[in-house]
Amino acid sequence: MARIGLLSCVSGKRESATEARSLYDSPLFTKSSRYLDRHCDNWFLLSAKYGLVMQKQSIEPYEETLNTKSRPERERWAAKVWEKLAPRLHHEDCVVILAGHRYREFLVPLIENHGYRVVIPMEGKPIGRQLQWLSEQLCCSKRDEDLDRFYHLLRRLEKGLGGKRLLRGCEGGPEWPQRGVYFFFEPNEYRLCRDEQRVVRVGTVGVSLGSKATLWSRIRTHRGTRNGGGNHHGSVFRRHVGDALARKDKSLFVPGWGEGKSANKETRKLEAPLEKAVSDYIAEMSILWLDVEDEPGPASHRAYLERNLIGLLAGGDLGPTDPPSHEWLGRSSPEKRIKNSGLWNLGFIDYPYSPSFLDILEEYVSVTIEKKEPPR
Repeated sequence: MARIGLLSCVSGKRESATEARSLYDSPLFTKSSRYLDRHCDNWFLLSAKYGLVMQKQSIEPYEETLNTKSRPERERWAAKVWEKLAPRLHHEDCVVILAGHRYREFLVPLIENHGYRVVIPMEGKPIGRQLQWLSEQLCCSKRDEDLDRFYHLLRRLEKGLGGKRLLRGCEGGPEWPQRGVYFFFEPNEYRLCRDEQRVVRVGTVGVSLGSKATLWSRIRTHRGTRNGGGNHHGSVFRRHVGDALARKDKSLFVPGWGEGKSANKETRKLEAPLEKAVSDYIAEMSILWLDVEDEPGPASHRAYLERNLIGLLAGGDLGPTDPPSHEWLGRSSPEKRIKNSGLWNLGFIDYPYSPSFLDILEEYVSVTIEKKEPPR
């Protein structure tokens, strides 16, 4: 799998013909090109006048932008770009786009309809936030190192557990610890510029004093029943997924979805089609888990790991280093924190994680796969 970048032109340009990657003159373009140099195997420019342009192709300065073109003109422009881009893509390539909406609107569907994955890491960010995000990505921040360490530990955990478990096929049994921390993954959600699934939800169970809940009971509630039933009144995760599904498919909309902790028989009947859609969606996710058996309570290692993991993955004000794909269902969520973080979580999205939590996480990976004594 290769990573192919696309970077749109900007208004600031040099005064004479030069290589395309040197023609455009702005801090945003400079940082974006450096980012693609670092994270992509190759990248091209998107020019309003010339279409798809190779980095070293010599072009003349021009004054032209897609922002002033009509819809038919933009559609023709996208078709010409795709015609030149398609021969340069190979099976399972990932296309990383750093470009505004007018440059993406008709091009992205063409790319995705031909089976290629598209990532738009700065989608929805204003210019100032884009510059901030790029600066952080270019400075080899401590957070990048911490993320890489986290996913390294997940790979070790996955190997030790014998692979992720598809939720559709999960059953209760002795392999499930009584309590723990779990990680959900979706089929088409990957880390940015890496052939590795990204975590889409972190959760735990039994952080309230006196809680009797078990890890398997929580997972089963999230997943729903074998026949497609489920109860979102007992799972905030199901509620969020249902909200997003109903926004994408208006026929699934249920008035009052998510209200209250229970529902009468008539309401449950109305909710059944959306509950089934939620169950079908979640059943295609996969899971890894950590065995963390300490006593219930907000001071437990489970609570500590959960809030730090979410804080690391969500990225606070700057957003995630590994953003969701363009087609991720969570982008249809009414919850801004879900859309921006790429996680089906609301709590701890802005939590300032402590890098030292990874030491505790590593110990629990050993507890889970090597049956070592838990940390005290």
